[in-house]
Amino acid sequence: FYSMKRFVLFALTAGMAFPIAACTSKKETSKTVEPVVIETLITATESWNGDSFKYPSGQAQMKLEKITAQPGFKTSLHSHPQPAIVYVVRGTLACETSDGKSLKVGPGDSFASPQNTVHYCENNGNEEALVFVASAGAKGKKTTLPVKVD
Repeated sequence: FYSMKRFVLFALTAGMAFPIAACTSKKETSKTVEPVVIETLITATESWNGDSFKYPSGQAQMKLEKITAQPGFKTSLHSHPQPAIVYVVRGTLACETSDGKSLKVGPGDSFASPQNTVHYCENNGNEEALVFVASAGAKGKKTTLPVKVD
């Protein structure tokens, strides 16, 4: 009978303690780590070579592209009719405009792409390049215009 009383007492105590413990919110959080960190990687009103941004007419359309380029890859000469920003995740890129301005970037770098200026970019490193390109164009309009070379 004595052990039965102990069991009932234990059961009652546990029956009240478990729900109270479950309702107690004691989350261990570090005071030094923020739950979210927002870091602006780039903000620009013009491209790296000085082109002022102009949005094309029409219905606005945002685009985000993931581009993977092998070592030695070089784009053809081209231009962009809309603003764009680029973020390099890995690898290195070298870009040059038709008027001779150049840019070299690597992992963690970001830049605003030339707008309406003929240019090319190439992976001049020894590893695969991974870049993200975000552009603000217009629905139904191309974001890259190839340039014919005579």
